[in-house]
Amino acid sequence: MADRPIIRIVSGPSPTQKGMHNAAADGFALAVSSISAAADLLPFDSEALFGVLHFRLHSAGQARKRRIWFGGRMFNRFSGQSADYILLSGAHLRQVFSAAGIEAPEFIVARGQYELRVDYAQRAYDALKGQAGAAAK
Repeated sequence: MADRPIIRIVSGPSPTQKGMHNAAADGFALAVSSISAAADLLPFDSEALFGVLHFRLHSAGQARKRRIWFGGRMFNRFSGQSADYILLSGAHLRQVFSAAGIEAPEFIVARGQYELRVDYAQRAYDALKGQAGAAAK
C-alpha cells in the first residue's frame, strides 16, 4: 500500500461547482445539502472523531473482505466503498492528521473532500484509542 498516495483529492471548493449545484438543486435539496456541508466544517471532539474513524475503518474492512469475489467488487464500486481509502472533509482530515501527530499539508481546505489511506486513518484511530484509555484510568 506504500506505493499509493496518502491523500486523494475528491473535490475542493470551486465557484463553478457551487454555482452549478445551486442552479440545479431545488430548494429542499439545497437546504439539506447546505446543512450537510456546514456539518462537515464543524470539528469533532476526540470522542466523536474516534467514533467516525471506527465506523469508516470498519466499512473499509468490510470492503476489503468483499473484494475477493466479483460480486463484492461490483458492490464496492457501485456503493463507492473502498478497501484502501476513507472519505473525509478537509476539516476532519486536519483533525485526523493532528491526532496521528502528523502535520497536515497546506493544500487541505476545510470545504474540500479527500480520501485518506486506511493505514494513516488507523494511526489516528490507535492514537485516539490510547487517549480514551488514558482518560478512563
